[in-house]
Amino acid sequence: MAVFFGARSSLNRFSFLRSNVAFIRSVVAFPNTRLIFYRKSQTDGSLQVYASKKSSNPRIVYLPLDYNEQIKALLGRWAMINEEATKSSINIRRRLNFTCVFLGMDENPGTKESVFPEEHESRHLARLTFEKHSGIPVLAVDISGNAEFQDLLDKIIDDAEFTSSITDILNLSPIDAAVFSYARMYLDWLLKNQFCPGCGSSVSPIWAGTKLQCTNEEKEVGKDGESIFKCPVRRTRVNNVCFPRIDPVVIIALRNSKGDKILLGHNARRKQLDKRFFSCFSGFMELGETIRSTVIREVWEETGLKLKNNIKIIKSQPWPFPANLMIGCIGTTEEGSENNITTHLDCELDHLEWFDANYIADIVYGRPTDGRIKLPQKGSVAFELIKMVTDDCISTKL
Repeated sequence: MAVFFGARSSLNRFSFLRSNVAFIRSVVAFPNTRLIFYRKSQTDGSLQVYASKKSSNPRIVYLPLDYNEQIKALLGRWAMINEEATKSSINIRRRLNFTCVFLGMDENPGTKESVFPEEHESRHLARLTFEKHSGIPVLAVDISGNAEFQDLLDKIIDDAEFTSSITDILNLSPIDAAVFSYARMYLDWLLKNQFCPGCGSSVSPIWAGTKLQCTNEEKEVGKDGESIFKCPVRRTRVNNVCFPRIDPVVIIALRNSKGDKILLGHNARRKQLDKRFFSCFSGFMELGETIRSTVIREVWEETGLKLKNNIKIIKSQPWPFPANLMIGCIGTTEEGSENNITTHLDCELDHLEWFDANYIADIVYGRPTDGRIKLPQKGSVAFELIKMVTDDCISTKL
């Protein structure tokens, strides 16, 4: 099954090196470290990535650190303050007006699985070696509040622009899409979390942007007479409320018991946008649920239908809008209840309809149809699930 935001990448996260300040210093001192840039959209506030449009498909700009001395100096300052923040409770964001995250190192540059598959010059393939590890480091930088960064990019790079267009994003290569997703989810988390959930003090991104630390240094005397932090978050042994969160979402393609029809729905929120757009069924997992129980609940709430026991969990996929883990599933409805569909339980959908599998196959494979409906864009997890259940229905009938 082809998926967007795939895992076909040689980018190793090296998560155990994020807190190693000597390693982060070496990353910003290495000339071939690559930077990718994001900024907030002025229209809807979403994070846009800096991408080149020289070819038919957008390509994320991976700027070498030594490309510009001013940018190199800015990143050097970030590394210095990042090191200070591991020893004290200074707020990095108050010292800088940009945010940076270490994403990992590409261990196999120049290969087809690489973040940099087209680069073959020896200079470009230079790797950083730290202890027993080597590769090309990649940093993501949110420059939303930094006019200096934005001016520099405008001057040194041609034919590139910030984009969050879903069309552009879905046309990224699978490897670029994986990097886009990973970086955007981290930066979005940093952007939205400015204060400690335990005491309301400001939080600072440490460990090269991958963990938030409360800056409240106030202490009090504990039950045993020891000095403890007043902040309930800082008091815990593991500050796991300060690590990034991800929200699991089930997305389900539905077929009938005979295997010749596929149920699709139109979202009520898109009523004024696109009346022809039909897709799968989806919803967030709730506390205490398994994937299977979430699928059963969501399908019933959105359609009124019950499912057979053979629910198939196909594949998971990170979806950075804003920070979801999409869990792709296929379900089969119970025979005898398939005409009792309803949109009046959670009212999330305003129209449901059974479509012949051959009709959906014509749309999936670009064959002529009456144009009455359209499906999610190719590359989206919803499209891939619809394609898979369609292929399965047709092969079963044959």
